[in-house]
Amino acid sequence: MKKIVLVLLLVFIFSCSNESKTDKELLENDKKELVENLDSYKVATYKFGKILIRASAEKNTISPEFQSFKSDLDRIFNKVVKHDLDNPESLSVLDYISIYRDYKNMEDFIMETDEDIFPTLIDAFNLAYGDSISKQKEYLKGEDKVYVQNIEHSILSAIVILSKDLGKEVSLYECTKTYPELLPDSEIKTLLQYFRGFLFFEKGLYYLSEDEISRNIDWLNHNKEIDLPYTRALFQWGNLNNEQTHIGIHSLNHLFRGFDRLMMEREIDEKRALEDFEMFLKDTKKIGLDNEIVWSVESYLYLKNEDNEKAIAALTKLKTSKLLSSGDKERIDESIEYVKNRKPGKVLNGVYDKYFLSKIATKYMFSILAQVDWKKVMKEQNVPHTDEIFKTIDNLKIFLENMEKYSSAENLKQTGDEIKNTGKNLWNKAKALAE
Repeated sequence: MKKIVLVLLLVFIFSCSNESKTDKELLENDKKELVENLDSYKVATYKFGKILIRASAEKNTISPEFQSFKSDLDRIFNKVVKHDLDNPESLSVLDYISIYRDYKNMEDFIMETDEDIFPTLIDAFNLAYGDSISKQKEYLKGEDKVYVQNIEHSILSAIVILSKDLGKEVSLYECTKTYPELLPDSEIKTLLQYFRGFLFFEKGLYYLSEDEISRNIDWLNHNKEIDLPYTRALFQWGNLNNEQTHIGIHSLNHLFRGFDRLMMEREIDEKRALEDFEMFLKDTKKIGLDNEIVWSVESYLYLKNEDNEKAIAALTKLKTSKLLSSGDKERIDESIEYVKNRKPGKVLNGVYDKYFLSKIATKYMFSILAQVDWKKVMKEQNVPHTDEIFKTIDNLKIFLENMEKYSSAENLKQTGDEIKNTGKNLWNKAKALAE
């Protein structure tokens, strides 16, 4: 009998462990996981590329260690980024092996160094590609530097997220380098905070995302008069006025906070999630938004409230979405059949669960981001060296892809075969010329 009581006590303690954790403790766990997510070869080599560019403009001796690597950094920058900008494939296999060797020598310095101690990207591009006046400009300092760095990190985070070669890992790194709280109250601030929250959600860092979005909702509630032209352009809300645009972005913040809370394990979080979804639908009705996100949330809430008729109507509309795959639509058909035969009080089935729901929202956001012409947006805002920035991003993609070839023994073996084949081809060409 004592053993049974002890087992029951342990089960009770274990089942309550998540409930007993505070929001603060769970947030700290996410912060630790975020750091672990950034510990990857792709992020490290991307950071190497960023430091190459920014350190090329550095004129001061930041540290003895930096000084010891300065000449190597400048040499690699001139070879990879500057001179080969229009022809990134001009680097040979031996060039990449040499660069990889240099990278390994300074790897600890790269990983331990904050890239923001160096001049901004704009300052580096002014020095490398600017006219005589641009080259003489003083570097940004203080609050101006902090502001421009934030913008640079946020723009790069948005540009690379859909890239096959850079993608979500690098976007997350750039996102962690932004500090919305240091920006003046503006549209850029709220968009940046929303985007950070979305990225943290996409990576499964739900408590970190919830914290970010909660602060953004508070900010929006206290800044209802801020003009939102970029938001209208980003979400293609050209038919909305400023007040309606504010309601729209407010609704999307509640939407993703609802998803954050839905993915958490405590009962109180699910209750909070449903409140966020209710607010989302309330906002969208005010401005007449009617799309797959609205239909998916409606269907979930109707199922929760056991309003089967309305749930089926919402699911039927959702099935028409172009964002969904044939497999997704089959799941919706299964859900409709389930709802038709569902008995009152029976729990939701696994066919239409929170993971499927969040998948639709994530697809929606990625489809929005995919339609943004970032180069056009930057040019319209007179961002200097926009063309060079995009060429450099393309160059970094190829640079990182080739660098990866020399990151393991297996890759180095393939590289050896590549060098051997290259040598044979050169020898055959030389013989052909001699005949």
